[in-house]
Amino acid sequence: MSSRVVERSGHTCGTKQGNVTFIDEETGRISSYCFACSSKTTPTLLAADVQPAKVKTDAEIKAEIAEVGTYQFLDLPERKLRASTLEKFGVRVSVSERDGKTPQARYFPYTKQNKLVGYKVKSGEYTYSLGDIKGADLFNWEQASKSGAYRLIVTEGEEDACAVDRIYEMYGKEEYLPAIVSLPRGAGCAREALQQHAKEIKLLFKEVIFCFDNDKAGREAVQKAMLVLPNAKSVHLPEKDANDCLIKGKAKAAYTALSFNATKPSNTRIVLAEEIHEQAKEPAKFGELTWPWHQMNEDLRGIRLGETIYLGAGTKVGKTTVKNALGAHFMQEGHKIFMACPEEPNVMTYKLLANQLTGKVFHDPEVEFDEDAYEEAGRIMRGKLSMLNLYQFLGWETLKADITEAATNGCKAVFIDPVTSLINGINSGDANTLLGAFAQELAGMAADMQFTAFIFAHLRAPEGQISEDKRQQYYSKGHYIDLGACSHEMGGSVYSAQFAGSRAMQRSCHLMLALLANKDPDLPEEIRNTRQIRVLEDRAWGGSGKYNLFYNKQTGLFVEL
Repeated sequence: MSSRVVERSGHTCGTKQGNVTFIDEETGRISSYCFACSSKTTPTLLAADVQPAKVKTDAEIKAEIAEVGTYQFLDLPERKLRASTLEKFGVRVSVSERDGKTPQARYFPYTKQNKLVGYKVKSGEYTYSLGDIKGADLFNWEQASKSGAYRLIVTEGEEDACAVDRIYEMYGKEEYLPAIVSLPRGAGCAREALQQHAKEIKLLFKEVIFCFDNDKAGREAVQKAMLVLPNAKSVHLPEKDANDCLIKGKAKAAYTALSFNATKPSNTRIVLAEEIHEQAKEPAKFGELTWPWHQMNEDLRGIRLGETIYLGAGTKVGKTTVKNALGAHFMQEGHKIFMACPEEPNVMTYKLLANQLTGKVFHDPEVEFDEDAYEEAGRIMRGKLSMLNLYQFLGWETLKADITEAATNGCKAVFIDPVTSLINGINSGDANTLLGAFAQELAGMAADMQFTAFIFAHLRAPEGQISEDKRQQYYSKGHYIDLGACSHEMGGSVYSAQFAGSRAMQRSCHLMLALLANKDPDLPEEIRNTRQIRVLEDRAWGGSGKYNLFYNKQTGLFVEL
């Protein structure tokens, strides 16, 4: 039970502060437990019936934390944990007010940036916190990060971390002792908690082992943790968890499993039809995200999380504007986005997104800077926009880690513009191999982490050219794009085969789009500023729509025609 303390009060047993009232954070119901006499009430009252707890001052919080520092390190016989083990982890134990010796509650210290910020407290069925441990490090991270150990073992709970240490003390050799940490909030926080330290873990440890509970939640936690640390291993213990192994006399078997039998989990499993029957019965829905343009959104049924979308265009025909229009639209809808645009400074990306949010131009020195509009755009982007801190370089291995971090932080749309930055300086054969692996891996990441990936690329130049007479014949009929084998900037047709890594992308992407335009200087400006988004490949619906947009130079926005 995860609970929050409402108040501390006296009790009929005589204690002055030992009776603690809790709110169950899941049900909203309250109950009380007396740490002096172990009596408790049935959780029947609703939280609405209780006055809010008085907000503690910093001084009061520091005093509480300091008081815990005076508590003892005691043996916990029921958990087979020794005081010497708890002392290694800084775990203090309070005792019963009745006899002054029976262990009553366990206090697990938590840090942020190597500074003690509070304790997680466990007593019987109750768990609550002292101080502010939200967003704290992994339990015991400060010691683990300084250990110099080859191996890091991650457990699901704090007692399990202590139990693993005790198991290695019993059967391991000192020179091979691992570093040990625990998830701060159990299986449900595996991905977020590990992401917080992922870069340091990869630098400090050669091997990582997940030692989670042998239950459904633990198995799901392993899969989520593997998204952050894909090279980690997992272990199957002879009991539910490490502490159970210690309690039930299977510590040696647990040591053998941890030291020699850890394996890399499979990311696939057989699913039986009956297991998904009810899930598949749910009526189909529009995608979780939407397109900024109405007809396109209707035809494509929105944008689904977990998919990859590839858009190709000729040079300087507006793919960056499309990218920013999408990003601004998603942020207006309240979603977080991640931009990896190595050919564009982050400051320019920010200004162009601000333009799309307000219809005001901020990057042209000849246009007066509208500070009020700019501040409004900043308000919308605050907390929703993440950008890659790179310029003119993009490597897939480093980008993969950055995408994982962004997705863990809640980004629902990831933009990579242009994908060809991944293959700069690589010969064509190796480039296609790299793009194939990239496309497949990114598609898997999007599905696992539930974001939509938008990949932008320049197109390969078409082979051939149309004659001037043929061009004029097209123009005379009001036909300005899709003119065949000629420059894409001059109205040429776009085919899937012209996309970089086209075959691999067609296999791995859910949607392939082309942006068509004709920038022929002899054409009227109205025509030169018209664009068409065309659906080339649509895995979900087999669509082949065409959507015309007009670029308004005054606002910098695309308007649906």
